[in-house]
Amino acid sequence: MLYSTVIYIHVISAILSIGPFFVLFPILNKMKKTESMDAFAAYVSAFQLGVTVVKHAGHLLVIFGLLAVWLGPWQLMTPWVLTTLIMLLASVVYLARAFKPTIKKFGIEKFEKIQFVNKLRQGVVVYTFLLLVMLWLMVVKPNLW
Repeated sequence: MLYSTVIYIHVISAILSIGPFFVLFPILNKMKKTESMDAFAAYVSAFQLGVTVVKHAGHLLVIFGLLAVWLGPWQLMTPWVLTTLIMLLASVVYLARAFKPTIKKFGIEKFEKIQFVNKLRQGVVVYTFLLLVMLWLMVVKPNLW
């Protein structure tokens, strides 16, 4: 029962760590089209909230993923587990570097809206790809070596 609960929480946290990024695409489209800086600022706040949800859900994902490995039939050195952990570390570094420095540029004197939105969109695409690859590894559990 404990293992099933850990897996359930792990899956819910995976959904919470991937789902908000799909909501960010329409927000990015609205950011690109809006003429109002007040509306743009609201979209930036919504974007930041989405990234924050993903970040905190990622903490749960890691904790319950490691707990699932510890309680379950898989070893840490199992190829798909190890590959997922390596990708996880890469995605944490990427998440920190992709959004925070870009968002800090909002409101400065030399702010370029289109460049700002394109940089955020690129970050969302790359991070979503990383998350989907990790999801694939956890679902398929391929024998990589």
